[in-house]
Formats: sequence, C-alpha cells, structure tokens
Amino acid sequence: MKKFKKVVILDTVIFYPEHRQLLNKLADEVLEFPSSLPEGLSKQFAEMPEMFANTKCYTELGANNTPLQLLMNRMEGAEVIISCWTNIPDEILRLNPQLKLVIFWTHEKEHRINVDLARELGIEVKNIPDYGTEAVAEVVFAGLWQLLTRNYASDGSADKKGDGLKNAIVNDVFTRIRLLPENEKNTRLGKFAHHFHKLGQVKFDFTKKNLEQLIPERMVENKLIGILNVDKAEKAMKALRTFGVIVEEKKISDFTLASTYKFLAENEVVYCDKRLVAKSEVDKIEQMWPGKLVDVETLAKSDYKFADKVFGLVGLGRIGQQVARMARELGFEVVYYSKRRNEVIEERLGIKYVGLDELAKVSDVVSIHVPAHKAEGIVDKRFIEAMKDGVLFINTADGNAVDQLALTERMVRNEIFAYLDVYPGLPRKDILGLPMTDKKDWKLHKVLANNVLAYRAGWKTQESIRVKTYKLLGEMTNYLMNDK
Repeated sequence: MKKFKKVVILDTVIFYPEHRQLLNKLADEVLEFPSSLPEGLSKQFAEMPEMFANTKCYTELGANNTPLQLLMNRMEGAEVIISCWTNIPDEILRLNPQLKLVIFWTHEKEHRINVDLARELGIEVKNIPDYGTEAVAEVVFAGLWQLLTRNYASDGSADKKGDGLKNAIVNDVFTRIRLLPENEKNTRLGKFAHHFHKLGQVKFDFTKKNLEQLIPERMVENKLIGILNVDKAEKAMKALRTFGVIVEEKKISDFTLASTYKFLAENEVVYCDKRLVAKSEVDKIEQMWPGKLVDVETLAKSDYKFADKVFGLVGLGRIGQQVARMARELGFEVVYYSKRRNEVIEERLGIKYVGLDELAKVSDVVSIHVPAHKAEGIVDKRFIEAMKDGVLFINTADGNAVDQLALTERMVRNEIFAYLDVYPGLPRKDILGLPMTDKKDWKLHKVLANNVLAYRAGWKTQESIRVKTYKLLGEMTNYLMNDK
C-alpha cells in the first residue's frame, strides 16, 4: 500500500502506542504541533476571567489569534492535515495544491473549514462521528445514579425488593470505573482537563506513563463484576447487564475450592455481604486482593424506584436511542421529543412520542440529546418552569440548548437536581448565573452541592478514545487504498 509523504497534526490528538505503529506505516513523515492555541491562555483565564465572559471555548480565542503565517509554515507540503480545534483557513486550502485529505479528530467539521471550497479543490474532508455514542449514553446514567444518591437517599426502611441494593451497587460500579466524582471535583476547582488538553497542557506521553495513569476513566461495558453471598441482588445484576457489564453471582461456603479462587481472581470488583462470609476468609481475600472486596452494607443506598417513573428524552439520535433502550430496560416509561418523529424506532424500543410541552410536564427524568450548535434554546425558560419539582435533569449534549439561567434558578431552590456535563461556556459561577464576590470568584467549589457539575466526562474513556483514533487512521487507510 502507498504511503502519504507528509502528515501534519495540529492539535493534541491522543495516539496510543498501537495507533503510533499504524500511523508510521501510513506516512513517511509525521509532524506534530501539540496546540495551535496561544501560550499562557490558562493563566490569563485565572487573572482576567472577564476576557472569557462571552467565549464558549478556549479554542475560539485560539482561532482568532493564531497567525495565518504560522499555520501556513506548519502545513507547508502536507498531504494530510489532522486537526481538532484549529480552523483551516481558505488560504491554506488554496496555497497547498498537494493537500489531499483533512481529518478533524472530532464529531464536527463544518464550523472549522470551508467544506465547499475543499470539495472544489479536490480535497477530502472527514471527521470522526459516533465514536463516543456508548460512552456518553453510559455517563448519562452515571450522573443519574449520583443524583439519586445525593437527593433520594434511603430512609433506612427495609429494602424488601432490592431497589436500594441495586442503586447502591450500580452507583458504586459507575463511580469506580467512570470516575465521574473525580471529574466533578476537578471541575469545581476550575481544573478543566478537557480544555487543558486542547491547550496541550495535559500531556499524553505513553513513553513515560501507562494508559491507566494517563486516562483512568473506562467504560463499564464488558467489565467483570462479581456478586458474592448477597441476597436480593437480582435487580442489581439485571441493571448492570443493561450496560453490558458481565456479572457473575456465587453463593460460596467453601473458600478452598479452585473455582472460588478463579471467581475472586477474574472479577474486577466483588460485592459481598460480609455478614455472610467468615471473617478469616474476608481477611484473607483482602490481603490477597486489596480493595477488590466491597461490603454492600457500607454503600450509600437510594430508595428511588424506576417502575413508576417517566424518562423524557429531548432528541433521538444515536445517543438518544441508546439512552432510550437502557432506560426502558431499567424499568422506566420512556417518552421522547424530536423534530422528526420515528415510528419504527418507537415500536422497536417501546417508547412514545410526545410534544415538547407535554414532555416537560410528565417527565421525572429529562435528558438532552440534541446535536451541538443545531438546537440552541430548545429547552427554554417555559420548558424549565413547566418541569415537576424533584425532576432529575441531565445535559450531556450542548449547553447552548438550555436556558442555563432559568435552570440555575430552580437548581438553587432545590426544585430541580441536575447533572450537567456541558454549559453555555465554561463551568463557572458567572456562566451559571450565580453571584460572585469579585471577578476572580468564578470557581464553583461547593455551590449547588445537590447537583453533579462535571465537564466533558462523556467522551473521555480509554475505549472511546481508542475507537476515535482508529477511526481517524481508518480514514487515512481508506484514502490510500482508493487513491489511483
């Protein structure tokens, strides 16, 4: 197979060692520029936050301030340009007749390049959609269970049907593997890893650190979880299997058997009722596998039941459909609103189409799944005021789709409990419409403690990033295979 003569990478694209090997097979020369954004931007953000007041993203400042000559020098002679957040000006396209392929390591491209001009010039433009569909669908429920634990804690009554146990185990699995609380902690401290990655300040040097150190967040799908001597765990196991978790249950009395050791060794986490396991055996297991054995009696429980609740989705694209399926399997009644009704999907998933006004009124959970930049303001003040008290509101799609100030007003009054992963800007007090003592008082810290305020946790898992970069390399491979 032919190779590209020169590939230029403009932003901090994450290449695992396995990706590097393939990239080197596809190109004679690879030049990388970790970031095209201005140096010192994060310091400016800390010292002059007003500069960012109307900025949705650090990259807007980068796009406005990166000199054209610098970009031209970097891209000279490139047959392939790989970008993510750096815009490709028309001049670059016109002055590089050897340019064959531009790939954006993101799910969008139209706002970064003149697609029509590129087509005129015979330059293919690609981007990487749907790589994070499963990861984002998962994080919706990671946030949901965090909200349940904070706001619908168990009242201590007997858990006769296993709902409290289910909520406790599933929340713990998501917490351990998706690490959403860690993301939230950093977000509240103003450590926006997603943006620092864009700035090239988060280093992904796999020669110095391993994957688990650099990207500890993982998907729960296909992880091995054990249930040991736990009564009424059926609901917990069923819920975990909804997300593709591989669950193995055992009732063990003889801890000398090889099958017992196999069970303990192979499962990543083992949930047990320590009251039903001899202390000597517990001590031995904890000595051999520190941290693996989790006593279900120590987990925070929530009595929230799904069977009588309505889960409303605004938008029914790839991610929305995944979330709808999961919510139905968990026992929710699912309704949705979309600009285009899809009766085939309704029948397949067992969901119901409703108008936007009705969805706001009937839903106990509202989750937003609209395309970025294409549904601004769809969840307006009227929608927000129509929602029930106590509703769980989740936005992992686009912060500009929601009237954030109206939402914050109800969050402050504890009328709505929200998991927000995106915002109409960066996650700061002024963006949420919260009071500030001075212009430097923008960090969230402990405000709105009943809500989950994370940032861009949906895309960042080991698995989704692996797929994303392979899809990029697949576009390069396709071009070379089809180039006559």
